[in-house]
Amino acid sequence: MVKFFKKIFSTGKGVPAGGRQASGSMVDEPLALPRINELIQHYPIGEKVRYYPEFQKDGALDTLILGYGINGYFVYSPLEIRATAGVLRLFTGAEHILISELESFSLLIPFNPGDDNKRDYVRRAELGPRGPFRRHNTITLTANSDDGILCHLDTLVRRIMPVSGGIYAGHQVVLLDVIPSSLVLTDQRQHYRVNTRLPATLSLRDGGTYACTLRDFAEQSVQLNLEESAEELDGLSEFRRLTLCFDLGSEHQPKCFELDGSMYRKSDGRLVMKLQGIYKNGKLESLGLVDILDIKASLQRHPATQAVVREDTDDTSTAK
Repeated sequence: MVKFFKKIFSTGKGVPAGGRQASGSMVDEPLALPRINELIQHYPIGEKVRYYPEFQKDGALDTLILGYGINGYFVYSPLEIRATAGVLRLFTGAEHILISELESFSLLIPFNPGDDNKRDYVRRAELGPRGPFRRHNTITLTANSDDGILCHLDTLVRRIMPVSGGIYAGHQVVLLDVIPSSLVLTDQRQHYRVNTRLPATLSLRDGGTYACTLRDFAEQSVQLNLEESAEELDGLSEFRRLTLCFDLGSEHQPKCFELDGSMYRKSDGRLVMKLQGIYKNGKLESLGLVDILDIKASLQRHPATQAVVREDTDDTSTAK
């Protein structure tokens, strides 16, 4: 099955035309692997996003992340890239490429001349005859993740180029060099999240169990700080099944919760887990409204949560 998908999505040699391309980035700032891994999670291949050229936020249009340009190599399928803490693994055709230092990282979006017709006369005049994708122009990409996080990322246009193979052959793509420091994440979750610092354990399906700290709890997801470093944790991939355990009872009356879910995002020792169920008496059940409200109410009463609330209150008072 993997070979089938690679045949469908791959460009053959992993490049748009004529071998490996020049890899120098237009962005004058470090391209740290942990930050790029975070970008990959927020802007995955195949994700529908919105873009707007500089100063035209109200004129955002839809586009698609078709692939990545990494040190001059091009990948157009999520099956062609594996991201870990210390290295990016690219599977381009028959090659297996390990990248530990980044010279450039670009997002590839389709070049659609018809987008100009969606802009009014004033916006077209502001952009000039060559449109938004002139070299060095700033393009902002926005994406909405499943856990209610709105992502903003600025990029610089490097060039427009043709694709010579694969399912995108005959089309043109825009190379957008990312500006990692511009990534901004805005929490837009509709439901109130409970901030805390509660000790917990995280178990991997068919793997080990590790200490962690529960940082916040929302209706559909939790955010954790990983307290341990292990190769198994560094290699965690999206959708890996996880079990989170924590105790919200007292010293004399434990009240343990065991939640089932999967990894959604991981970066810099932080992990977002999407919640899918709850274990009761060893049996996995759906995570219902009463369960969610019970956890929230218990968290609110717990000393770990109250300590965070006091700290936030003190910080607010000091700022005033």
